[in-house]
Amino acid sequence: MSFPGPAGRPPSTAPPWMALCPLGTVEIDARTLEAGDAEQLKPDLPVVLIDQRLFSRRRLRKLARQLSIVVEREFIVLPTLRQPIVLIDDTEAAVRHFWTAIATVPPGLAITALPTSVLLGLVRQLPWSWTGAAAPGRALVGRRQ
Repeated sequence: MSFPGPAGRPPSTAPPWMALCPLGTVEIDARTLEAGDAEQLKPDLPVVLIDQRLFSRRRLRKLARQLSIVVEREFIVLPTLRQPIVLIDDTEAAVRHFWTAIATVPPGLAITALPTSVLLGLVRQLPWSWTGAAAPGRALVGRRQ
């Protein structure tokens, strides 16, 4: 069984979230899922649901319920699914660590350093769950019941 992955990714390149999944995991892109595809999923099959649209957390959780997938982990994928640089576990500790220890203003930004610093300071004050709720790139790892 084959489900399409994100457009533009070379077929030989596995996305980073697949390294965190058991062998035989099927990747399903929520943007291209068709009605008949769900019937092809076998019970106890490891599955990764991915989406690149804003507010994808709620959409993927709803899809997981519809497909009888028990969610094991959720990742925020930055900046995009096609060119992932960072995978963040969608947990309070991981998101807070990302905003306080990893996300910084790049050196050499002269004109945009102040606005970028202000924006980063604002994001650090927001509730951690807003990052995962609003971030477009998401990978939900689970197993079909």
